[in-house]
Amino acid sequence: MATNDPFPQGVTLRRSPLGGYSVEWNGTFIGWIHASFGDKWNAYVHGTGERDPGDLVGRFTQNEAVRQIAIAAGWPGTAGGPA
Repeated sequence: MATNDPFPQGVTLRRSPLGGYSVEWNGTFIGWIHASFGDKWNAYVHGTGERDPGDLVGRFTQNEAVRQIAIAAGWPGTAGGPA
């Protein structure tokens, strides 16, 4: 991730019809964020099936929320993620 890039390479946000944003990695849905308090966003990583919609990763600034979802989803280029 270049220092001026707000999100990891290949990761984009798409406004959700339910509010908040879906987080996609090269066009694949990997999680979502929605506003919490102040400048914090609740971050969720997408689950594995119908009965597992996703898990709360935590509350972060918007850019960090997206980065943490990418790490949890296994994005290989994020520091702290799988190699």
